[in-house]
Amino acid sequence: MSQLSIKHIFGVESNCIYYLNEYCYVYPSNRHIIIYNIDSKCQYLIPYENSFDKFKLLTVSPNKEYLGIVLNPSRIILYDIKKLNQREKKILLLKQKINSNDIFSLIFSNNSKYLLAF
Repeated sequence: MSQLSIKHIFGVESNCIYYLNEYCYVYPSNRHIIIYNIDSKCQYLIPYENSFDKFKLLTVSPNKEYLGIVLNPSRIILYDIKKLNQREKKILLLKQKINSNDIFSLIFSNNSKYLLAF
């Protein structure tokens, strides 16, 4: 079993390191989301959509199939982790009925069919 030890974290407001499987981890860094494989020592970079986007939250579905990223101003981007090489992604824009521009939490349901943002 591999162990991950944190030495330096730059620009992350909260603990945003997620465990995908025994050898893969997901974490934000500067202008990218990084999927790092410890065995092959390679990483896959997911860049943000626009230069004005600011990273807010990162979450992974319970079945480790989807990756949800919240960017300000109020945008949610969903990635299918298994199809990242084909660059197939779903982009959701949050249309709010209240006068708030912030998303504070993002969570998947237990079966990974639903997404709750508030």
